[in-house]
Amino acid sequence: MATNGANPGESGRVTGRGLLLARFGNDNCGVVLGVDVGGTKVAVAAVEGVETHAPVQHPTAVDSTVALLDGIEATVRRVIDQVGEPEAIGVGVPSQVEYATGRVETSVNIPLTGVPLREELGGRFGVPVFVDNDANCAALAEAHIVGERHLVMITLGTGVGGGVVLDGMTFRGAHGLGAELGHVTINPDGPPCPGACPNSGCLEAYCSGQALERDATELAQDKPGSRLAEAIGADGRVSGRELVCIAEAGDPDALLVFDRFARMLGVGIAAYVNVFEPDRLAIGGGLSRASHLFIERARQEAAARALPALWRRVTITLARGGADAGVIGAGVLAAQEIDRDTARGPVTTTTEGAE
Repeated sequence: MATNGANPGESGRVTGRGLLLARFGNDNCGVVLGVDVGGTKVAVAAVEGVETHAPVQHPTAVDSTVALLDGIEATVRRVIDQVGEPEAIGVGVPSQVEYATGRVETSVNIPLTGVPLREELGGRFGVPVFVDNDANCAALAEAHIVGERHLVMITLGTGVGGGVVLDGMTFRGAHGLGAELGHVTINPDGPPCPGACPNSGCLEAYCSGQALERDATELAQDKPGSRLAEAIGADGRVSGRELVCIAEAGDPDALLVFDRFARMLGVGIAAYVNVFEPDRLAIGGGLSRASHLFIERARQEAAARALPALWRRVTITLARGGADAGVIGAGVLAAQEIDRDTARGPVTTTTEGAE
């Protein structure tokens, strides 16, 4: 874990349990379910606080939208059979979601583009359903696990995602489509984004798994006698796994690739600290397992770029949510919405008034 030395007692920080109680830990809250829909599996569990109960997983059916929805329903019903009818269900998907309606705008890995997912699942289960981007759910889980009201989370994997939590609640922008942290430009003349983004030089273009493999492969091709060149696979690329192994062995070329990765990550971190002023910035995703190769260099770069008064008050750390973060965050989302709707009046499964 890397930290800049911020005092854990600053900025109104409370314990994880205290934050949970402040938001949704009342005795009147019934069972809520968290659903994490990924490209390979659907994970569902009952969520109480930041703990999961009766977890169930099932492979994601991606042949069609109907098959996917049927698979989600079947997996959720397996949990319902164990814990009873839920008061609400939260769902995280790897997609852009118009939050007010729960309609999926775009979805790359699973067939949900254009699907009114909140309405579809609400109709199937007859209880309120709340749908959000999966990175938002992971960030919300992280904030409640560590007890932070103001947190930014960056997820480094095949692409770059993230989420922003302000005063314990998810920040999504005007229509629920914002906080796309991976697509913030850090070099206008940089390489094209490897994801479904028209931008060039965004954080994903430098700090994703795809970007690492691109940079390692290009360097290997430029240096035919190098250790990286020897690692080029049958697909003509240096895999991320090979790159990590070679870097851990001390190869200067592999370490150079990670140095560039870390520098650009630090530029992004500094930007998020300057904009959001979080108490904590957490780094998660599959690439975080190789953080020993980049975290300190990224922190140094960010420290040199962030406004000093903000930097002194932020902690940079690895995410603690683990594999259950998506499910936990979806459950926290459902519980928060139930609390908010209870304060406003009767809860319904409609999206009346949303446009």
